[in-house]
Amino acid sequence: MRKLPVFLVLLMATLLAACAGGPPKRVYPPQASLQELRVQDDGRWLARIRIQNFSTVPMRFSRLQATLTVGGAEATRFDFDPGLSVGPGSTEIIEQAFAPAAGPKAAVDAALASRRSVRYALEGRLASSDPGTDDPFEFQSALDPVPGLEGVLR
Repeated sequence: MRKLPVFLVLLMATLLAACAGGPPKRVYPPQASLQELRVQDDGRWLARIRIQNFSTVPMRFSRLQATLTVGGAEATRFDFDPGLSVGPGSTEIIEQAFAPAAGPKAAVDAALASRRSVRYALEGRLASSDPGTDDPFEFQSALDPVPGLEGVLR
């Protein structure tokens, strides 16, 4: 008779332990970078911005504030709500069109004409409404003209 209550206690403890698990939830700072820069027919640029979520939970991005520097000069500033959900460990792309400043425009035109790369930096803040973060980011790299695609750098 005594074995039955001990068995029931052990069974209940095992069942409770099985329910309490799951992978740990970790939130890491996200990253933003340029995937592509396209010079449009009207002279404006279309930036394809890659937002990366390194966390183990999905994130809903509610604000992107950033300065885009191309060829060492400020091309534009972004401040908008991307309205974007990015799954754990995933990447999503958003597009933003803008009129670039004269210096970066000349740098991109020269890079496209000579088929050479141009350096860029994207620096600012990414905020998420879920799970409620506001993180700085900084990314520097180069964009290269894409063979066969006129006015496109990646």
